[in-house]
Amino acid sequence: MAVRFTTMSHHCTGTVTSAIEAYSPRDGLAHGSLDATAYVCPAHVQTARAMWEGQGLTPYTAKAGRGSTRCGSLTDFREPPAKA
Repeated sequence: MAVRFTTMSHHCTGTVTSAIEAYSPRDGLAHGSLDATAYVCPAHVQTARAMWEGQGLTPYTAKAGRGSTRCGSLTDFREPPAKA
């Protein structure tokens, strides 16, 4: 499994309070496979949820743990697309 650390396109210095998890269906469950997580401040929760929905994933909002992550940080567990 690949793990990539990237960021969303916005620039924000807000305090991260939410982890917006992104799931794809697996074994008949909508939340079957955790594919990625976006760490955001309150102002960007809906932005992150919309981003995951736009990618065909099911978002779930969880409380973020304390840490030094900045708003917009992403952890992506999906395999990167194959290069042509």
